[in-house]
Amino acid sequence: MYTKSRSLCNDLNYKTQGNFTGREESLTMNNSKISLWKRIYLWIITFEGGNEYEEDTTKNYHSIPLRTNYMFFLGGRFRTVKRSRHYSIIVFAIMVVPGVLFSVFECSNLWHTHHGYKALVFFFYYFWAMCIFFFIKVSTNDAGVLPRNIHIGKIMENNNKETIIIPDEYTNTIRLPVANKNHSIELKYCSTCHIWRPPRASHCSICQACIDVHDHHCIWINNCVGNRNYRYFIIFLVGAILSSIFIIINCSIHVARIRRASNAPVAILLIVYGCLTIIYPGILLGYHIALTGTGQTTREFLHTLHGIKNPMLSRVTRARDNAFDSGSFFHNMIFLMAQRQAPSFLPSRGTHSRDDWRFR
Repeated sequence: MYTKSRSLCNDLNYKTQGNFTGREESLTMNNSKISLWKRIYLWIITFEGGNEYEEDTTKNYHSIPLRTNYMFFLGGRFRTVKRSRHYSIIVFAIMVVPGVLFSVFECSNLWHTHHGYKALVFFFYYFWAMCIFFFIKVSTNDAGVLPRNIHIGKIMENNNKETIIIPDEYTNTIRLPVANKNHSIELKYCSTCHIWRPPRASHCSICQACIDVHDHHCIWINNCVGNRNYRYFIIFLVGAILSSIFIIINCSIHVARIRRASNAPVAILLIVYGCLTIIYPGILLGYHIALTGTGQTTREFLHTLHGIKNPMLSRVTRARDNAFDSGSFFHNMIFLMAQRQAPSFLPSRGTHSRDDWRFR
C-alpha cells in the first residue's frame, strides 16, 4: 500500500529554494562566536535549533527544531520528540532489564547442559537484539517529514514582518481520478505547513510536521509511524513477541529441571514478565497486519468507525473507496515489507541556505 502512494507522491511538484541535495559540506565556524565545547554540545544534542555558524549554509538539523517539535542527537543521526511524555524510555527499560536478568541468573544454567538448550538461548538473544535494534530504528528514524512552505499563496509585508496569505481555493479538497474509476484520491492543503499534502499524508500536532503516509503517532516510541518507518514498527513488534516467547520457554525449562520452583525466583519472575508483555504487542501486531492486508492506515480505518473509541476492538474490513488496496492480502503485505525505504524529503544531515523558505 506504500509503494503506490510513493509513486503518486513523486508526481507532485516539490520545488524548493536553496540546497536540497543533502550533500555533506564543511562549515567554517567563527571561533569568536562559538566555543569548541559549544560546538561539541550542539553536535551531541540539538534541542532548540538555530544557526550558530557564521556561514550562508547550515545543517538541516540545526533549523528543523525551530519549526517542529523534534530534537536531534549525534549530528542529526537520531531524533525524538521534545516536550512530550517520554514513555519510550520506560519501554526501553522494560525491554533491556529482563534480558540482563536472564543473562545474569538464567543463561549459564541452560547453556551448560547436555540437552541441546543452547539453541533456545541463542534464539532468545537473537530476537531480543532484533527487538531493541528496531525499537531504536522506529523511534529515532525520520517517519517521512515533509518540507514546509512549498506552496505559498501570497506574502504580505507589514512592519518588516512577512505574513502568508492563504487563498480561499486552498481550503478546498481536491479529488483526483485513478485507474479504477470507482476510486479516487484526496489532496488537502495544510494551513500550518503551507503545502499541498501528498495522498495519505497528514499533519501531526505533536511532532508539528506533516508526515508522508501517516499511520499514527505512537506515544510508546515517542515518534510518528509513517512511510519511512512503518516496516521497522512491524519488525519491532515481531521481535518483542518472539523474545517474550523464548524467555518463557527458557525459564520454564529451568523451573522444570529443579525440584522446587522457589529455588528459581528470577525464572518465575521472567515467566510472568513474558506472559504479560506478549499480550499488548500481540494484539497490536495482529491489528496492523489486518490493516496492512486490507491496504489501510490507522487514520484511514478510524475514519470509517464513526466515533468508536477503541479501534482495536472493531473488526477490520476492507474500505469501499480505497485506491491503495490491491484487493489481495498477500500483495498488500508484499508492497509493505519488500519495498525499499522511501528517500527522506528533509534529510536531517543535509544543508540549506539561510534564505531557504522550508525553514521559515
